[in-house]
Amino acid sequence: MKKILYLVLATNCFTASLFAQDNYISKSLTDLGAELNWAKKVVGPTTIIQGTPYHNDEFLPGEVYYEGKFKISNVPLRYNMYNDEMEFMDKNVVLAIAFPEKIDRVVIGNSTFIYIADSKDKNLKGYAKKWNTDFPSILTKMKVDYFDKEPPQPITESKPARFERQFDKHYLMRSATEIEDIKSVKKLIQSLGDHESELTAFSKKEKISASDPQELASLIDFYKELK
Repeated sequence: MKKILYLVLATNCFTASLFAQDNYISKSLTDLGAELNWAKKVVGPTTIIQGTPYHNDEFLPGEVYYEGKFKISNVPLRYNMYNDEMEFMDKNVVLAIAFPEKIDRVVIGNSTFIYIADSKDKNLKGYAKKWNTDFPSILTKMKVDYFDKEPPQPITESKPARFERQFDKHYLMRSATEIEDIKSVKKLIQSLGDHESELTAFSKKEKISASDPQELASLIDFYKELK
């Protein structure tokens, strides 16, 4: 039996049009940090830590869409996977969006993130990367863990304090309120419900892997072409 999770997305509208780029009123970065009071200052580490907690280390220009009607463009953004926070730069001060429940989506470069406010799968709550523009879509939850410095042992060397990327988890997002785990490419194809032979042939030809979200997203795009 396939496991289906029902979600609460951080938005006022639970429709596919949520992710459309039209009909949003432009606001300024000042609105994000001051008028809406969404900002809290980020305090960085005081010691050197190996690895990175960020999806993109450098701040990249992006857009924030929120409350189903507003957007802010050209925001310097980066996603902190360890804190599960969306950080932005304002006047050389690093801040984080304090109320992500109001966010429809955040676009950084070619990556789109949504915020899941509630889910039966506790590991899914928070920001996740959405790979396809509409539904169904592949969704990826990223995780980074922090490890303290470890002293040397009789047969091992010491290890520095570090951030380590863990395995990503991928999901099929059927709609704004319905999602399920991806166990394998075969089960994903069966779950889509139709065009099984065409999708199977495509997955074999393209060597689609269940661990590669970009390949999974290409399978979903091909599925939409068949509809």
